[in-house]
Amino acid sequence: MPAAHNGKAAKSSVEPTAEKKGHICPPSNATHPRDRWETLFVYAFMCKFTQLRSKVEGLDSPMDFEEALLSHEPHPIMTHVLTRFVLNLRPGARNISPDQISSTVSAVLAEYFKKPERTVFWDEEQKRNVDPFEQVDGGFFSVDWDLKLKILRQLVELQLTHSPAVKTLIDRAWGVVHNKHKKKETPDPPPLDPSDPFSMESLSFNPLGQDNTRKRYWVVDDSPRVYMSTNPWKITAAFQTVSSTREEYVALVEKMKASAPSEAKEHEKRSKVEIAHIALVKALEGRLEAIDAELARVQKLRKKIEQRAILLAQAEIRQTRTRRQTRRPDYVYFDGGESDVSLLLS
Repeated sequence: MPAAHNGKAAKSSVEPTAEKKGHICPPSNATHPRDRWETLFVYAFMCKFTQLRSKVEGLDSPMDFEEALLSHEPHPIMTHVLTRFVLNLRPGARNISPDQISSTVSAVLAEYFKKPERTVFWDEEQKRNVDPFEQVDGGFFSVDWDLKLKILRQLVELQLTHSPAVKTLIDRAWGVVHNKHKKKETPDPPPLDPSDPFSMESLSFNPLGQDNTRKRYWVVDDSPRVYMSTNPWKITAAFQTVSSTREEYVALVEKMKASAPSEAKEHEKRSKVEIAHIALVKALEGRLEAIDAELARVQKLRKKIEQRAILLAQAEIRQTRTRRQTRRPDYVYFDGGESDVSLLLS
């Protein structure tokens, strides 16, 4: 019975709580994939959890990945990336040829969209995941780079949470042991060495450093590509590329040096921000040797690819060239005898 006050029943003050909605990040105004954090996210996953970068010809840097994203045709790099992602999620997949991979990606996404798990393509009004291919006629390769990037991001997130191979790597790196209560014939393996490519230290992705304005700088390989972001934990975080070539990289280092704090006076204690900025400059300078070696390696590979392409083109020309066949005339030789002509004249 409801409590009474002054002889009147008190009205219930309990009101239905409004459904909580997740934070929605403001849309990016980037006009190129280099200035989207999803590009770094997908490429970093490829470098850390797959062998795509070492096995796919032409995939040597984030710039190569971006070129494939911008292509309006079925790009070989993108085809290899999609194939690897599909096989991670569906190890027994068969329809992974270049002409079928787009429909296979659509089928894989549709399979996961049936679950209540919210994805990048969750629609609040419909309360379901909306298939990004519903209004697309030409498949994955016909859409713009923005939608391609969203699809790739979703495939990466699905692999991190559902792919048996990827989850095994993560569990091994972080020392996660399942079924601890069960007796095992063999002891658990020791922690991986930090230098191991699949160790916790190698699979983790942290900024290279932070400058005196608290901006973070990110690198994922030995290319000159450097990304800059503000606080990534805020939904309004900014993200952009600040270096893609060696010249831009050197200019960035000089800029960081110019804004570095002056020499500390005796017994003067530096702030954490100043210490971080100095460490960032040192880290950026320390990468120059590795960048030069990587650029030389890539240049050598590109020359080999160009030479092979030239040889293939020349071979094709030789095969398709039409030549007029010539036949040697049949000569008649006489050994001193009378010819038919002389017989006729006689």
